[in-house]
Amino acid sequence: MKHKLFKRAIWLIAKAFINIMYNIEYLGEKDFPKTGAHIICPNHIHTMDIPVVACFGKGKRWTYFMAKKEFFDNWFLNWFFSRLSVYPVDRENADIVSFRKTTRYLKDGQLVVIFPQGTRDTGDVPLPAKKGPAMFAAMTGAKIVPVLIKGEFKFRSKIKVYIGKPFDLGMKQKTKYTKQEYYDKSQEIMKVIYSLPEVY
Repeated sequence: MKHKLFKRAIWLIAKAFINIMYNIEYLGEKDFPKTGAHIICPNHIHTMDIPVVACFGKGKRWTYFMAKKEFFDNWFLNWFFSRLSVYPVDRENADIVSFRKTTRYLKDGQLVVIFPQGTRDTGDVPLPAKKGPAMFAAMTGAKIVPVLIKGEFKFRSKIKVYIGKPFDLGMKQKTKYTKQEYYDKSQEIMKVIYSLPEVY
């Protein structure tokens, strides 16, 4: 019970912080999954994407995040993100620890956030996705929740967060896929993400 209350308190603090800093509008929260394993896949434009994504769904389900290990070099981000259940991943080397964590969370029916592009996208042309989201979806049977974040993260600026309906990538568990197949399926996720404004 104490653990749940602590998580709720952290969620409320994060929610208050981003609402003070930015004018955020969430579109499609009604489609947020209430049960089951899902991989939440947002585009990545700023460090603050993490608390912004953590705070949708009205805090009814706890969310786990995979984020680059460099975030944890900063003491404040280390403290803050750790309490939002953000765990580090080494993007340059095979990271068995983060791989096992992600797989375990999804097999336990949890929500895991993976930024498909693997890094912040600040250019005019969207970066392609890595193969990770499709690989974890195939291994665990988790559905994909596409999310698009639009706006500039400046004080009191307007940020729109589009939350799409969960969808199945059509990949079967216990089936061997090639790296190219994982890569191609992950690009399908990005296409859905960037088409979300057309839905709303």
